[in-house]
Amino acid sequence: MGRLDRYIHLILTISIVIPTKDRPNFVRTSVRAALASLPEGGDVIVIDDHGDKQAQDALKDIKDDRLRVLRNTGDRGPSIARNFGVAQSGSDVILFADDDDLLKQGYEAHVLALAQTARYGFCAIDSFVDPPAEIPAFEPQGTTDISTLPFKKQLGGLGCGFWVYRSDFLDVGQINPKLRVNEDTDFSLRLLKAELKGVFENGTGAMILQHAISIAKGDLGQITKRSKDSERAGYFATILADHADYLEQRPEAQAYLRKRLVKMYAKAGQIRAGFLACKASPALIGYFFVNLMT
Repeated sequence: MGRLDRYIHLILTISIVIPTKDRPNFVRTSVRAALASLPEGGDVIVIDDHGDKQAQDALKDIKDDRLRVLRNTGDRGPSIARNFGVAQSGSDVILFADDDDLLKQGYEAHVLALAQTARYGFCAIDSFVDPPAEIPAFEPQGTTDISTLPFKKQLGGLGCGFWVYRSDFLDVGQINPKLRVNEDTDFSLRLLKAELKGVFENGTGAMILQHAISIAKGDLGQITKRSKDSERAGYFATILADHADYLEQRPEAQAYLRKRLVKMYAKAGQIRAGFLACKASPALIGYFFVNLMT
């Protein structure tokens, strides 16, 4: 660790917040990766979101004072669990991870370095089928100002090494508790509206499990895959409604998000809602029918 890194660690602290529900195998691997290169003064906060398989039992063999395993005491849902986890943290910076994500070694320290000049960010990702015997080291590849990216790439997934100052997280209203999926799209919009400086790390700081290929025995499946198409469409309609004023100022953003909403309505077979979402656009109507028939 260089002199600058040691100085950064003295003035900034980090908490890694991991929500989990009935994934004892996944969460053990995720937590071990998070703890492996955790900077000095940091902690890992696991929030058990009303699981039947207690996360406390799954992680009891990990004896590390930097690990805190808590039970969500509010309503259930990943957004609520993450908000609860942040509320338990006293750190300056929050780094989110899903319970099937693996943070590369050294990425957490790199986040603290980035936090010297930015308020939030996320990174490129790798994927995996089976957890590697050793977690690869993070290799920085340079950063890009999020405001200069195409709108689609300004939306960061909370599993993509997403970090944010805790104070900013609270100021923008936290993660929308009404959303069980696509909450990361909503949260990214909140940060963009606040005009906070964000950076995208071109290096791969996180590894994401390919659920379609590999599912651990006894672990609950991915929440996005378990959500009904109609529910996902409803959540996305909420996002567009909540951010209508901001999206009016950004036509390219509104067009992108509306196209996604139209596709979700088509997948859900909601023809009337889909037509209304098309706003009489011939291109969107054609896109709606293509997705309706596939």
